[in-house]
Amino acid sequence: MFKKYLWETGVSSHNISLITKLSNTIQHKKTITQKTKIIEIASNDGSLLKVFSKKFKCEVLGVDPAKNFSNKLKDKKINQITDYFSHKLSKNINHKHGLFDVCIARNVIAHLKNPNDIFRGVKNLLAKDGLFIIEVPHLLNIFKYYQYDNVFHEHVGFHSLKSINDLSKLHGLHLFDVEEIDSQGGSIRCYISNSKKTVKSNVKKILDREMRSKLFRKQSWLKFAKDVNNHNLKLKELLVGLKSKGNRISVYGASGKGQSLLQFLELKNDFFDHIFDKSKIKQNLYSPGTHIKIMDPKFISKTKPNYILVCSWNIINEIAKEQKKYLINGGKFITPFPEPLIIS
Repeated sequence: MFKKYLWETGVSSHNISLITKLSNTIQHKKTITQKTKIIEIASNDGSLLKVFSKKFKCEVLGVDPAKNFSNKLKDKKINQITDYFSHKLSKNINHKHGLFDVCIARNVIAHLKNPNDIFRGVKNLLAKDGLFIIEVPHLLNIFKYYQYDNVFHEHVGFHSLKSINDLSKLHGLHLFDVEEIDSQGGSIRCYISNSKKTVKSNVKKILDREMRSKLFRKQSWLKFAKDVNNHNLKLKELLVGLKSKGNRISVYGASGKGQSLLQFLELKNDFFDHIFDKSKIKQNLYSPGTHIKIMDPKFISKTKPNYILVCSWNIINEIAKEQKKYLINGGKFITPFPEPLIIS
């Protein structure tokens, strides 16, 4: 599924900002020098590798199965393996490159049927005092804010801090710090060491919060199912009401989560006029299931929809800034979560 991948990290300035902040934060967790070796699992278009290579002048290696991105990384300073990361592959990497000081896996653990295999592979590659950094959408936010659009074909695992801690313990790794970051509607960035470290207080704080929220009880998720259906109905009624008054409605964001939301709404294919997305490799294609044409956001000013449902609601500030003229001229955004909201 991931050998030709249509999500590009570098398309969003918000993502680049997160990566840049991570490069600053990492220096407080571990001393980075030109001799430091960094590996990224699911390196995508190489945005993170480029920032780290330029900033630290150190050896970086990316592993990603997407063949359409391998050509973008023809940089002598960046090594790239076009394949799925696994414990088996880690043995080959170890043989060729040796051990790594830092391993980074951002927004990939949720895609894995067997995360244990990845943890085994990372354990096999980390230096004695090596650092493993994981970012995942936080299950607690999905639960609290009804983020059911995070449930789609790519996401087979939904992670709490407890699950990351459990995976770490299973493989002789040690979760020692965590921070909440503004990514994917609210993610956790977990810092895991190959050697024992003093566990920071915020780890216990978030683990306690998950328990207090009754996140691991079946009854909580049965209630979640009802709340999700009510939320979906509320959003659908808002959209249908606006459409019945003659308003033209389009969509911003041809993301996986966006398509999940659109299909769950079960509106007719001609309900939305267009989908707008900045990714060149998505433009002029059609959305799965709903079959709506995907266009460059520059056409928003020409098509002039009255409302735009923002499926990439997690980067709403970036989109609002980009489409300031649209808003000034009377256009309105609709953000779906945590409750449907019209932004003018």
